[in-house]
Amino acid sequence: MFSFLQKETHSQLEQIVTRLKLNASNNYRDATKEDLAELTKKYEELKAAGKLNQKQIDYYRCRIVEYTGKLENFSHKSQKVGKYSGKI
Repeated sequence: MFSFLQKETHSQLEQIVTRLKLNASNNYRDATKEDLAELTKKYEELKAAGKLNQKQIDYYRCRIVEYTGKLENFSHKSQKVGKYSGKI
């Protein structure tokens, strides 16, 4: 009945996911964490308000779990340093 409302909520979440993917691909750890927090918050709000159908709930829950797992091992490549050997 109100499919345009579902498209709007889906669009809101997709914008966050797109930004999250972009920041993750550019190794912007802090921005990626902020995007994940925003996605989780918006997802919970829309889910509680009944604005997501079951397919959307499942899809975004999987994205949140996926990126939560990826962030556990997420670090800047340039910040990875080897052990100090004591020789210069």
